[in-house]
Amino acid sequence: MTTPSPAVGVRSFRAVAMADLPALAAFVDTACDGFGADGEVRFAMRLAVEEVFTNIIEHGYRGRGPVLVEVDGGPRCVRVRLSDEAPAFDPADAPVPDLESPLRDRDPGGLGWHLVRQLMDEVEHRLRPAPPRGNTYILVKQLPALAPDA
Repeated sequence: MTTPSPAVGVRSFRAVAMADLPALAAFVDTACDGFGADGEVRFAMRLAVEEVFTNIIEHGYRGRGPVLVEVDGGPRCVRVRLSDEAPAFDPADAPVPDLESPLRDRDPGGLGWHLVRQLMDEVEHRLRPAPPRGNTYILVKQLPALAPDA
């Protein structure tokens, strides 16, 4: 499933169903490691990507559909783009979760985009107007600054 992209430093992965989630998580972890991300950054990226991917498959496609995941980065950040062909969905329109009520009084779910925003330094949504139409979600996590040489 993993295919190198023609752009230097970009790694890509195609997934179509929830069954692809373990391989996708491993791909993100390995790709982030390749950009020098520490364990904390890899964990945050993997969890955020899992949340967005799950939302795309379950809510966008209602079960199955193509998702292209691209990871790139550099000395300061790691960036993941998830592109789909699902109906338009802007995460800014996701309902604000109820974090105040007792857990027993809350409906299950609804925390995914809130969690993604908490984990990432930047979250961006773009509609793709030309066929194939769909969404691109861009997640950016800054890498910790390297300590200066002594």
